[in-house]
Amino acid sequence: MPRDPTDDAPLSRQLWPADLAAEPFAAVFRKHFAALKAAHQAQPHEGVLIAAVDGNGFFDGHAHLRLPTSGIAHLIIGRHERCDVVLSRDSDVSLRHLLVRATRGHHAQIYLRAIDLRSRCGLLSEDGKRCEAIASKGPLFLQVASYVLLLLPTGPAVKPWTNDADETWRGFAPRDQEILPPPQPLKSRSAPAPNAVRLATITIQSSSPQAGDLTSTHAVWSDQLERGILVGRDDRCSHGGLEEGNLSRVHLVLLSVDDEVWAIDTASTNGSRIYNGPPFRQLLMTGESQLVLADALALRWQPVMHAARA
Repeated sequence: MPRDPTDDAPLSRQLWPADLAAEPFAAVFRKHFAALKAAHQAQPHEGVLIAAVDGNGFFDGHAHLRLPTSGIAHLIIGRHERCDVVLSRDSDVSLRHLLVRATRGHHAQIYLRAIDLRSRCGLLSEDGKRCEAIASKGPLFLQVASYVLLLLPTGPAVKPWTNDADETWRGFAPRDQEILPPPQPLKSRSAPAPNAVRLATITIQSSSPQAGDLTSTHAVWSDQLERGILVGRDDRCSHGGLEEGNLSRVHLVLLSVDDEVWAIDTASTNGSRIYNGPPFRQLLMTGESQLVLADALALRWQPVMHAARA
């Protein structure tokens, strides 16, 4: 996929309408309560409703991420048409802007995590702070460029909404949220945390007319995987800076969930697949694995075997 110069250049931000400027999230929820409630009630299954309202206050649409029996699911939000939630009304939104992860927590509570995929303008939390990753037990509300995103858990364990918008909004509080360290490029030179454990080795192989044949090996530490490891063409990713036209700017995220490691394709244009196997959007990494990204890059995952603890 050729580089899109409009996804790199800084662009002017849309101004918020006056009625949303003072309390944007509550105002958006109140304004669109009827539509949000209808969409929420239409999803009895365990998961999360993602609703997007653009900078002009228009309800741009919604999607539902249903939790499978494994209790973990991911989706990609951005301006690219292949994203699971497409935010097309603001060119400040990056092609692949953020990853949303939903997991089943204690007592069937939904845990959410939003991870910025090295976008230009990042994410803004409810209190207006820029963050590159944020976790929440329960609802999560974010600003992405001029969009407001409402991430609302669904399912039988979720408290039913009342008929009053303000009462329902107050029922979301208090929200247990944490701004997390940013995701890391695989080639990060920062030292691992003192209590980090080396979990795997990644070997990347590629061949291109511009750079020739390249092989690189990287140690993977537990703290990196907790934050998320980005693989792609962007300069901050493991394979960044090379003119691999088929590789997306941020192509793959490696992320740990409890004791499991997942490879998540970020709605890339040319896909990810298991070597000699099928394509995937999310893949549980069990044992040694070899992946192929866009037929341009081979990634071998080799877990480190640790001695069993008594």
